[in-house]
Order: sequence, then structure tokens, then C-alpha cells
Amino acid sequence: MEALIKTYIEILKSLNAQSFALMEDKYSGVFLPVPSEEYWRSPVKIMLVGRETAGWNTGNHKNKIARVLGLMPDITVEQVVEEAVTRYKEHQDKWTPNTKSRSRFTQYHFLLARKLELPPKAIVYANLFAWDYDRESPLLRPENELQEIASVSLRLLATQIGHLKPDFVIFACGSRTDRFIKCLSNEYLGGSKTLSVTPKKLWKFESGNATCFRIAHPRATYGHQEFRAEVIEQIKQAVVRLSCHQKQLCESE
Repeated sequence: MEALIKTYIEILKSLNAQSFALMEDKYSGVFLPVPSEEYWRSPVKIMLVGRETAGWNTGNHKNKIARVLGLMPDITVEQVVEEAVTRYKEHQDKWTPNTKSRSRFTQYHFLLARKLELPPKAIVYANLFAWDYDRESPLLRPENELQEIASVSLRLLATQIGHLKPDFVIFACGSRTDRFIKCLSNEYLGGSKTLSVTPKKLWKFESGNATCFRIAHPRATYGHQEFRAEVIEQIKQAVVRLSCHQKQLCESE
């Protein structure tokens, strides 16, 4: 994890202050996932990627992009990263098989864990964008600001994928983000290979040595439930095939 945190610091130090209207700084704290011991012990490695948080780390007056930019007294990027990692761990520590949540995204996370017979902490929760703006999507920000947020966020996510080496990545963030997912794949993960597409519903592809799925956000209802269920079923079948293959190899030795 030390290497992951070091890279987080390096990437955040590249953030360009000139891209932001700092008088209107309503960004959340930066979102930085770290893997749990349950993830490393899991027989199948899965990342579940949302679009952005809605108010991450905003309740403690630390929701300023200026903090990451090093523009606030006595605040370093190293401190900001430590805060973000601590907050993520505290968030994870609240997860138990009996956790209840009104969040559709969290409900899907727990359904995925339950169907695959994994502890919730074995599935890494990540985000396409590392910040939200005033509890809403950075997609609504001016283009130059969005591009800076997107560029740094995608580098952070690519670092996470490279470090965690997931078998499956589920992008539960809707078709509006496809251009950013394609950018992530093409610029940082060596490209992608589309396996199947149901327009605006399900895009299955290979990238970064992982099988990837892009589905709608779990709060989307009409016409999307079956595709979320299909992703879980495809992963279950893939895990069963892998288990059978490994068993055959052991028996042949």
C-alpha cells in the first residue's frame, strides 16, 4: 500500500491550480481507495466503480480543492492523502454483511458481495471522478475545470487498477461517462477490446488485464435491473469456470 499512497501524492501534486475558479471552491475532499486484507485474500478480485461521491468528506470543512493544491496554511498534500485514506478505511470498517443503507449503489455493492459469497470489504469501492462538486457531478463544471478533474481522476483510477490487478471491474456510472472510460483504457490501460454492447445499458470489454462492465448507476431503474443482475451472473459463472480449471490442474499434477 505504501507504493500506492506514494503515487497518489505524486499525481495530486500535478493538479493545476489555474484550471479552477477558487473563489467558487465547493469541491469535496479527494476520494482515495485503499485495498483491505479481505480484498487480497479473496479468490476473485473485483472493483466496483461509481461516478463520484456525493459529499465525500464535506462535513468537516475540508471540502476545498485548495487544500490539495497546497494553498491553505499548514496543509500538505501528504496530509490530505493521509486524511483521505483514513476516511476510506473508516468508511469500510462500517461494512458488515448486515449493514443497511438507503444508497442504491451500496445496496448493489452488498448484493454483489452476497451473490458471490464474499465479505463486502473484499470488493474495492472506487470512483471514476475523485471529487464531487457541491454534492453533484463535476460533469456540470466548466470544460477546462472538468478536464483537469477528469485527467487527474483517471490517473488515480489507473493507478488503483494497476496496483490492485482486479479480475473484474464494474463501472456502475452510466453511459454519459463512456468517453472518460475510453480515455482511461486508451491512455493508461493499454487500450480496450469490446466483447458486447447493449446501447446505454451494458458494455462489456477487456482492458487492463481485467474483464470490465459498464452499467447504469444502481439508482437507475426502468430497463436496467436485468443488466445489473446479468453482470453478477456472468462473474459468478466465470468464477466457477476458473475454480474448475484450477481443480483440474491440481488433479493433473
